Amino acid sequence: MKDKLNFSSKIANLVVSWFNVFMFLAMRCCWSGISKTLKYEDMETGFSKWIILNLPPILWFVFIGVFIANIILFILMDKKKNKWSYILNGVNGVFFIVILVVIMLGAIDYMDYIWPAFFGYLGISVLVLLGVFFIFIYPKTPLHEKKYFKYSALGVVLLVLTIHLFNISFNRITCGATVYAVEKEYQIVFSSSTEARAWVTLDGNEEVRYFDDYNGANKTYTKIHKVHIPMGIMDEADNYTIHVQKLTYRGPFGGYFGREITRTYDFRPVDMSDGVLDYYSISDIHMAGKASAKTVSHFDNIELLVVAGDIVSMMDSFADANLTNEISSEITKGEYPVIYARGNHEIKGKYAEEFHNFVGTHNGNFYFNVYLDNAFVTVLDIGEDHDDDYWEYYDTAFYEDYRNKQVKMLEDTLNEGKHLNYEYKMAVCHIPVVYVNARKNHTKIKDRLTDLLNKLDINMCISGHQHDLLVFEPGTVTPYEKPYYNKDYRPNKKFGGYLTDFKFVNLSVSKRGYEQFDDSTLTNMKSQIGVYTKVELSKNIQTVQFTNSKGEAVEVLNFFADINYGDTLVFSLETNTIVK
Repeated sequence: MKDKLNFSSKIANLVVSWFNVFMFLAMRCCWSGISKTLKYEDMETGFSKWIILNLPPILWFVFIGVFIANIILFILMDKKKNKWSYILNGVNGVFFIVILVVIMLGAIDYMDYIWPAFFGYLGISVLVLLGVFFIFIYPKTPLHEKKYFKYSALGVVLLVLTIHLFNISFNRITCGATVYAVEKEYQIVFSSSTEARAWVTLDGNEEVRYFDDYNGANKTYTKIHKVHIPMGIMDEADNYTIHVQKLTYRGPFGGYFGREITRTYDFRPVDMSDGVLDYYSISDIHMAGKASAKTVSHFDNIELLVVAGDIVSMMDSFADANLTNEISSEITKGEYPVIYARGNHEIKGKYAEEFHNFVGTHNGNFYFNVYLDNAFVTVLDIGEDHDDDYWEYYDTAFYEDYRNKQVKMLEDTLNEGKHLNYEYKMAVCHIPVVYVNARKNHTKIKDRLTDLLNKLDINMCISGHQHDLLVFEPGTVTPYEKPYYNKDYRPNKKFGGYLTDFKFVNLSVSKRGYEQFDDSTLTNMKSQIGVYTKVELSKNIQTVQFTNSKGEAVEVLNFFADINYGDTLVFSLETNTIVK
């Protein structure tokens, strides 16, 4: 009878101590109430106050220690030695009463949250018990008799359980900073390996922090971080520092921080005080990040990177959505601004709806104006390249209203006249607005956008999409008529579409390869061609060179006029035509 009581005592200890550990863990949402009840807020700063603030996790670790002691007692202690069993009966009973008191003092109002968490831990415990059963009891095999196997397997089970319960992980910055320019602010985007909060400081001033927040609260359940800073403030800074900090636990009334990780960058904004702007444009990378970075690396004077979409082929993972940042950060080193326009391939895939969190956007939209020193930029987004009822979109594309909102934005811009304060004016749109293909998609919206960009007196529009190097120079073709191709490109053949009545330079900068007529298959990632532009206001010109990953200038011809431009194009900012 005495042995049975002793065994029952040890079983009761296991059950009650297990209950204390996991019920108290399930009550984390109420932990701060313990400190509040003990008058933490009224205490003077010091060790005692620190103890009261951290009493809940300290108490939980004590519960764990008692639970482990009960396990050791159950496994190792002789059945006749029951002294410690009875002592632990009393300890477990006291802690059980403590938990009941906490419940009665306020946690009872949160039992709708506590019970589901508790039963979740119950399920995990059952799985652990099953694991222990199959490791130590059944089946009887030669491997089963090996102590190294049994204790190694148990160690793995306990390690996994510990990692889960304590939310153990190592945080790091997985993608460095990209500084997107949107309207009159910078949006600094970077990512971390775990869900964390993030902020940015300028010039080492820790007293002023710009947080990645949501309606006033730090975001903590995200690996991608976007921090908004007014241009006027950041332009005055020499450097900025990104910060990420994991929360080991964040509850409704308290939380516990992990270590803070930082990375500092020098920053140089667009500065046209000398009348010069140097920028580089890339598009349609389709995963070829290394080739693109190599192409831009041959220039050390770039002030602005223009990314005109289709950085990926589809958006099916976090890595796909983050690739634009990885490439832009590698190119710019986080040291100068980036303007991004969405491509039609960034619309495809399950992460497409989350993509606005990964790049520069305005109120979640991929169209906006940018006001940079003496340069005005308008960013447009036509969306998909077919009409909304195209079979590939299976009734999920409704871009007509979205495009009309962009028309309204440009009309408002014209009425407000803010663009008139800037000497250089640029547009960025992945799908060329001046180019209507043989399918005749988006004819009305392209005509309307062309007209508005003409009225805005745009000097340059950067596009991609066509996977070709296209130079659309005003006055080289008759608008709305089918033009003949350049005789050196396709002799005596007419183009099935037409060009709109544009008055500005529109360049399509998307091309894989080393030369204009190289094979542009997406599997050849050795070279990506982009375009370097140098604006010289004092000379009233902009000079353009298409360059490849070797740093070589690429010779180009106009597809729709018998013009061979060579490897350097110089456009007048007054007429937007080639300077003879």
